[in-house]
Parts: sequence; C-alpha cells; structure tokens
Amino acid sequence: MDEYTLTEFSIFYKRLMVVENCLKTLIVTRYTTIFGDNAYNILYRYFHVLDIKRKLKEQVFKSIYLSNKNNNEKLFLSVNKLYLGEILNIFANPVFLKNKKIAKIFFPIYTTTNTSEFQQKQKALKDFRNCIAHGNDKKYHLERTRMIKGLVFFEKILQCSTVFTNDMLDKISNQRKMSVTEILSIIYSIDKSYFKDDKKLIILFDDIALINGYIFKSLPQRWTIIRRKFDLEKHIKENENNQIQLKLDNLQN
Repeated sequence: MDEYTLTEFSIFYKRLMVVENCLKTLIVTRYTTIFGDNAYNILYRYFHVLDIKRKLKEQVFKSIYLSNKNNNEKLFLSVNKLYLGEILNIFANPVFLKNKKIAKIFFPIYTTTNTSEFQQKQKALKDFRNCIAHGNDKKYHLERTRMIKGLVFFEKILQCSTVFTNDMLDKISNQRKMSVTEILSIIYSIDKSYFKDDKKLIILFDDIALINGYIFKSLPQRWTIIRRKFDLEKHIKENENNQIQLKLDNLQN
C-alpha cells in the first residue's frame, strides 16, 4: 500500500470511529430511555446470537451476562464490545425492527432502516471499515466513491460532532469537484476562526477535499491553499469596504 492511500485511510478511520461511537452511544441511551434497567435484558437476545456467530472459545457477551455488574453496566460493557458490522446488523434484527418505539426515536434524523437505500449505505460503511481494517487498497480504489457516500450518509443521520451541517455535507459530497477557493469559502462560512490557524485550516481543507472527490495524492499543496486563503481574505475585505462606502454614499444622498 502506498503512503498516500495509508494517509487517506488514517483520515477516514477517524471519521468512521466517530460514527461508530455515535452509534454505540445511541444504542445505550435510546434503549435505556425506553426500557430503563430492562434495556439490557432486551438486547441480550442479540448479544447471545453474536456469541454464537463469533464461534470463539470465550463467549464475551456471556461472560458479561454472568458477571456481578448491574444491568446498566452490563449494557455499557456489551455495547462497547460490538464491532461496527454487528452494530449495523442490529438494524435488520427483530430486536430492533419489531420495536417500534426504538425504531421511531433511534436516529436524530428519523430514518427507516428497512429500505434499500439504508441497506446499501450500511453495506458501504461496513465495506469501508473492512477495507481499512484489512488494508484492502484495491477494493478501496475501485469503490471509494460508494464507500465515502455511505460514510457521509451516516454522518448526516447521526448528526455526528463534525463541523458540517446536513446541507453542507450534501453540497460537499454530491457537487462537482470544487476549486481551492470554493472549499476555502465553505470553511470561511462555517467558522471564520479557521483562517487564523493555518494548521487547522489545512486539516479541514483536506477533510473536505477528500469527500469532494480529491485523492490524497492530488490534494493542493499547502502553499497553494494559504495563498488562496490570503486572496480570499483580500477579496472579502474589499467587498466589506465597498459595502461600507455604499452605505455612506446613500446616507449622504
């Protein structure tokens, strides 16, 4: 695997981990909200199935079940033992699908999980995680766009703690490949303070560019981004001065 792909993997892995942690948090909080201390007993049906499927000598979820922990602790420990694929598979399991109360409130943005779109995006996210985990750069390069769209889909419905709004994610991931100035304009509209820290600006720029269609090897050089930043700031300042002058002229007239 070349260094460029490895760097892309590391960037996207951070985003995947945010999605995974969001999902784990929601499983614990949503089931506890509806079922209280009984949440663990309901989900243990699913955990028991996973022990069987994993075919490991030491049954992880059974060990937690037999421990002296209380139900809330058991739920937290069990959910943290889930792999991303197992988390995603829960949405096709009766323990989720037949529970209308949970299905209705689970995602911050209401999402129906038994649709072809959800299933496709779910598969894309699992494939993305597996590509990174197993270093499958061949599959990654062939299906990169599909997997990134799966990641963005889950970031949207989970409203993960990223700097992007839903509309912004749509614009970034579905629009044509944007220019350096266009990406910088998006960053400026998100938070002007990024322009005061070149390191943070570059990191965010690369993050946006990679889900907009760039590959790491083709990312603009740091000096290009910084130069365009100064050009954009100059343009913004000139516009602001023109607006101020226009207001003054209107007042005088």
